[in-house]
Amino acid sequence: MRPEHITGKTVLYGCLDWGSGHVARSIPLMQQLLFQGNRLVVRCTKEQQRVFETYAIQAEFIPATAFAFQFRGDGNFTREMLRNALGFRKAVTIERAETETLVSTYEIDVIVSDHRYGLVSETIPSVFVTHQVQLPPGSGFFAQWIHRKWMNRFSVCWVLDDQHDRLAGKLSELPKRAEIDFQFIGHFSRFSASEINELPDTVVGIVSGPEPYAKQLFDLLLKQAVPDKRSWTIVSPAYEVTIIPPHVRLIHHDWKAADEAILKASLIISRNGYTTLMDLKTLNKSAELIPTPGQLEQLYLQEINDNPLWSYPKK
Repeated sequence: MRPEHITGKTVLYGCLDWGSGHVARSIPLMQQLLFQGNRLVVRCTKEQQRVFETYAIQAEFIPATAFAFQFRGDGNFTREMLRNALGFRKAVTIERAETETLVSTYEIDVIVSDHRYGLVSETIPSVFVTHQVQLPPGSGFFAQWIHRKWMNRFSVCWVLDDQHDRLAGKLSELPKRAEIDFQFIGHFSRFSASEINELPDTVVGIVSGPEPYAKQLFDLLLKQAVPDKRSWTIVSPAYEVTIIPPHVRLIHHDWKAADEAILKASLIISRNGYTTLMDLKTLNKSAELIPTPGQLEQLYLQEINDNPLWSYPKK
C-alpha cells in the first residue's frame, strides 16, 4: 500500500511533536490524501493544528498532549535521550490504548503515523512514515532494538526517500529480513520549484529543534547577521532581543511569511534535519547547515551530504 492507493477512506493521521520537521513534511502528504477524497482525522497538539490550518488542511482535529522532552543543552544527545526514555515509553503505551478508542469512535479505516510510535492499531492497516528505517551510527543496540520493535507493530512503512537517489544514506536502508511491508515514496516538501523568486544577497536563518539548542542557534545567527551587509530574515521562536538592526527581520510563528522569505533567499542557514534536506532538494538552494551538537542523525547527514555548504544536485 502506497499513498496513492488510499482513496475514499477515513484516515487517522498524526506526527511526532519534535520540532517542526515532522509537521512540515506532513503538509504535502496530508494534502495528497485529501485530494484523493479521503476524510482526515488528525491527532495533534494545538500548535500543530494551527500550522495545518494555515495550509488549509480540512480535517477533524483531536487534541494530543505534547511529550515534554527535557534537554540540558550539553551536546551529549545520547545522554539527553536516555533522560527522556522512560517517560517517552510510557507516553507511547498510553497513546496505543487511546488510538484503539479513536479507531472505534471515528470509524477509522487507515492510520498514517509520521514517526509517532503509539499511533498504531492491531485491527486496521497502520502506516509508519519515516526516513529512519535504521537509527544513525552510534545510537546503540538498545535504541535500535526498541525502534525496530515499535516500527514492526505497523503493517506498512512509507520510507521518505528515493530508492535510487537517497538523501538519507544508511538511515533509509531496508532490513535484510523485513517483518513489515516497506515502500519508498520519494521526497516530500511543501514547496514547489515553480514558486522560487530568488533575490541576491538575501539570507534566511531558520531556528528549529528542542530548547535550549534552538536558542543557541538563534544567538549564533543573530551574532552573524548584525555586522553583515546582506538582507537577513531569521525565522525563530520569540526570544527577548534588545536591538535589531534595520537589515535584520525576525519572523515568529508565521509559517506563510517564513515560506515567502525562504523562496526569496539566495542562502539558507539552518539545522540539517532531514525535512530541511528534502526542502533544499526541491528548491535547489545552497545552504549552510549546522548540526545540533551531539545529535547523531544530523551529524551523520552532515557527513554524507557534504556540509556545511550544501547544494542539490551536488556542484
